[in-house]
Amino acid sequence: MPHTFEELAEMIARRDKITYNEAYLLVEECASDMEYAFANGSLDEAEDILRSTLGLELDYLDLFIY
Repeated sequence: MPHTFEELAEMIARRDKITYNEAYLLVEECASDMEYAFANGSLDEAEDILRSTLGLELDYLDLFIY
C-alpha cells in the first residue's frame, strides 16, 4: 500500500503502463477534485472521484485526507 502520492503514482504507472509523470498528474487531478468534494461535505462524491479517476477502491482514501 502506497504511503505518498509519489508511491501511488509509481503503482498506477506500472498498473496502467503509463509514464510516472502521467500517473502523477492523474493523482494530482484526483486530489484536487477530491479536496473540492471534501470542502463541500460530500464524501460520496470524493469516493466516486477516487474510483473513476484512478480506478482505486476506498482503501486508498486515507492518502487524500490531510
